[in-house]
Order: sequence, then C-alpha cells, then structure tokens
Amino acid sequence: MLIPTRLVENWSQTVATTAEELKASSAHLRGTIAEELAGPEAAFSAEAGQMLKFHGIYQQDNRDERRDRKLAGQPLAHSCMVRCSVPGGVLTADQWADIDALADDVGDGSLRLTSRQGVQYHFVNKGDLKELIRALDRGLVTTYAACGDVVRNIMVAPAPLSGRDPGRLQELADALANRFRPRSGAYWELWLDGERAVSAGPVEPSNDEPDETVEPLYGATYLPRKFKIAITWPGDNAVDVFSQDVGIVPIEGPDGQPGAVLLAGGGLGRSHTDPTTFPRLADPLAWVPEPLVPDAVAAVVAVFRDHGDRADRSHARLKYVVDARGIDWVRDQVERRLGRRLADPVPLPRWQHGRTALGWHQQPDGRWFLGLAVPSGRLRDEAGNARRQAVREIVARYAGHVRLTPQQDLLLCDIDPADRPAVDRVLSDHGVPQLQQLTLATRSTMACPALPTCGQALGEAERILPEFTDLIDRLLTDRGLADLSIETRITGCPNGCSRPYVAELGIVGRTKTAYDLFIGGDPAGTRLAQPLIEMVPRPKLADVLGPLLDRFRVERRTDEGFGAWADRIGGAGLQEGLPSFRRPGAPRRAAVGA
Repeated sequence: MLIPTRLVENWSQTVATTAEELKASSAHLRGTIAEELAGPEAAFSAEAGQMLKFHGIYQQDNRDERRDRKLAGQPLAHSCMVRCSVPGGVLTADQWADIDALADDVGDGSLRLTSRQGVQYHFVNKGDLKELIRALDRGLVTTYAACGDVVRNIMVAPAPLSGRDPGRLQELADALANRFRPRSGAYWELWLDGERAVSAGPVEPSNDEPDETVEPLYGATYLPRKFKIAITWPGDNAVDVFSQDVGIVPIEGPDGQPGAVLLAGGGLGRSHTDPTTFPRLADPLAWVPEPLVPDAVAAVVAVFRDHGDRADRSHARLKYVVDARGIDWVRDQVERRLGRRLADPVPLPRWQHGRTALGWHQQPDGRWFLGLAVPSGRLRDEAGNARRQAVREIVARYAGHVRLTPQQDLLLCDIDPADRPAVDRVLSDHGVPQLQQLTLATRSTMACPALPTCGQALGEAERILPEFTDLIDRLLTDRGLADLSIETRITGCPNGCSRPYVAELGIVGRTKTAYDLFIGGDPAGTRLAQPLIEMVPRPKLADVLGPLLDRFRVERRTDEGFGAWADRIGGAGLQEGLPSFRRPGAPRRAAVGA
C-alpha cells in the first residue's frame, strides 16, 4: 500500500486492514461502483458496499424477511438506505419540498430525520439510486460524505431564538462542510454524469494532477474511521457536544476577542463483547481565536488521521487517542500543525437541557418557528395522524425554511405572527398533536431506526418506542410522578446512534428480545450514564424500572432529577432489590469531560 509520506505521519508501522487496502485501491472512492450499477444484479458486492458509504449509501436487507428467505434458498431482500448530508440541518422550503416528494418516488413513503440533523430514505432499490441523487443535487442537496471514513455531517444548535445570530454558526458549519468534503470527483462521475453542482463542495483540480493531490487532507486511505463535529451556543447542548470528536463553542476570550472553545475526544460507540471499548465525553482542548477555528479543527482531524488506530476499526476513533495519550499531548500535536501556541480553554456556562425547541418560539427577526415533535424521526402519514402531509402544507404556504434537530424533530421557521392560528389549524385538521398534547415520556424519549433495516441492530428501537413510552407513562402515573421527565434514549445496538450513554436512562439492544440498561446521565448531556443491568427481557423492563421509580420517589432530594438521583446513589446501590438478571462488570472509567 503506497501512502504519500508528505501527507501523513506515523503510518509506517500501521497494520493495513482489509478496509484500509480497499480504500487505497479504490481510485479515490470509485471502486467497482460504476460497473456494478450497470449490472443486472439486485445487490452490490461487499467491496462496493464499503465504497458506497462514502457516497451516503448503505446497502441493507429487510431483516424481517432474512430468515425465511435463507430457509427458502432465496436471495436476501436487498435495498439501500440513502442519507442526505445537511450542514446544520437547514433546508429551504423548496429543498424540503423536493426531499419530501422523492420519498414517494424512490423510497417507502417516509422520511427518517436523523440524530445528526440529516434525512434518510429507506428501501431504495439499486436501480433508483441515480435518479434519487440527481434529483437531490438539482436542489443543491448532497449525499456525499454523509457516511464513510471522513468528517460526517456538521451539527449546529438548531433553534433560531431571540438574542442569537443564526447565520453565524451556520456560516461556520458550511465552511467546515466544504473544507472536509472529499475532493475526489468520484461522486459526480458515478451519479451525475460528470456535472458538478455547488451542493457538494470542491473537487479534484484536474485529471492530470498526481493522484496524491486529490485528497490533500485525507490522503489515499482517508480517515481511520468516521469523525463527528458539532457547533453550539454556550449553554445550549441540543447537539450533545460532549459526545462529539470535536465540539465548537463560540465564546469570547479573556481579552474580549471573539473565538471558541474547542472540545475533543468524545464518542459513544462501544461493543458488548470488547471491554476495551467505551463511551467517553470530550475534554476542553483550547480557546481559539475566531479566524483560526477552521484551521484548528483541521489540525485535530489531522491528528486523528495520523494517530488513529488503522489496525482495529473498533478502536478507530479520536476518543481512544485522547484517552491513551492525554488531552495535553493532543493539544501539543495540534499546536505543531498550526505553528503556534493556543490559549487555555475559558470556562463555559452551565449547560441546559437539549430538547427545549418544541412548541412556538419567536425568532430574532420577529417571526416565529414551531418545533414539531417527530417520534423516532419517522415522518410519515398514518391513520388519524397525517404528520407528513401537514408539514408539506405548512412548508408550502407558511414556513420559509425548516431545521432538523439532533433530537429528530422539525423546526418550521419564518412563520409570520398572523399565520400562527392557520398553522395550528393545519396540524389539528391532520390529527397532529402539538407540544401540550404530548406526554412527558413522548417528549423526552428518542430511538434509532434499528430493525428491520439497520445491519448493526441486535434488537428493536424505533418500532417499540410507542410501547415503551406508554409503559413509562403508566409507571410514572401509578407512582404520582406524572410531572417527571426522564431523558431516555433507546438504541438497537451498542453503537449508540441515539446517544443513550449520556441519557438519564439508556436502553441498549443486546439481543432481539433483551436490553442492557444504563442510568445516571443528565438531561444536559454532561455526564455519562453507568451500566446498571444486562440482558433484561423486554417484557421485564417494568420489573426493573418500577422498583427504581419507587426508590426515586422516596429518596430524591428537592428538585433532584432522576439521573442526578441515580448518579448520587451509584451503580451498586441501585442494583439492590432489582431482579436477578445478569449484572454488568464495573464500568471502565468514570464520566469525564463535563
């Protein structure tokens, strides 16, 4: 494997994994995709499937049909998940209309809003991929680098509240997205017949340039794995900033100069079977003057590129570099690349709960936005609740743009004050509940897609969300705790796309019918939840949660939330009196970074 040494450092002793070899031999993300697109097969090869991820596409199969098809000797029911990369989650009304219409043309009639402020289509056939990507590109929306071993979609605190300049953070997000999107022209060649729109950023300068100049930052094998960045206002942790590889918090320096605190080393993925994997909260890295922020973030990306684990993908995240070498070592590496010293991080104000944008709020310009809850982020029309149709009508007639939130909800923005009653009527006419009609459990619970589409899922998440929120509502009401909100995240596997390890209650799929429980995070996302109990059968969740709520009701202090109480009692104390399911081992480390 030939890697340009002028582009990277310290790769000489790295063991090249199959994934690394595949990237190096892919002709910069082209691989065999073109040939396989033209072929008659219903599915891509495994090798092409790895390259498709860089283009925002995951090949999947319908897990509900997998067993029966295997027994019948039939091929799997392959389809694709296609993810739009939407920096900051901001879309114009026209872009939203295009995205919405495509769900019927090439998808399953639904849109999936993601926990990274993107949009996903499910059950897209191989033969419809080009049509979908071309249609998105015409509206200046791209799927490029929505997945793969690159910098993923840049997140931004979504709420355009009074007292804020919404354009300031969005401008930075757009600049970073443009800077970190791959330069290779593979995307345009494969999907757009070589036509290059502004939606997907810069590309390679010309075909006669040496190959190594195509990716001046990423190099021939790109990053060891994915890299996540989020930008947020001080005090607003809607993006779960401590769970990111890099967090950016704009705040003045000691001398009043504009700049930002950078956080580094967060990440929540782990494995059920590898105790050396763990969730981690980011550490404050430095305070950086505003003009230097993009370069400083690029330097952190370069540290991961050069020192991330390329031999073991389960350890290929920046958090393991920071954990092993320390934040001071990382800062030294960043300063070496920048050629200057960085200031110490300044203190940040207290962080607030992240899901406060639901309901009506006034914007800085006097207009209003409506935060609309979308359970599990699944936007579709159902009997008695035509949420997707209602959003379509509101965006077409009243809203200037939409914003996708990290909690998988929608903000319908730029609504004139006089139009608020009309918007409320549209929702009522379509059976869509507003904030005051939602239970606290519905408002405070988030789930990942899981089965039947996600290839990593071990258990259900999205499909059991109504069942679970009904259970929580019943348990709380029976104990006189109906006014208690518990920030809860459900995920179908330990990768944690719904960010369960920073929740007050995290429910993590272990098998198709059993879950591990984590407890003690906080609603502001600044404390890690700790493992409580493993392998709880789904029908037995109430047998664990009920006794915990009984104890909380008796033992809590004034104004103490469920997560704070659980953190104070601690894992061993919380396990007393619970059913004898399998206990987890002691957590590897305490919460860090908050």
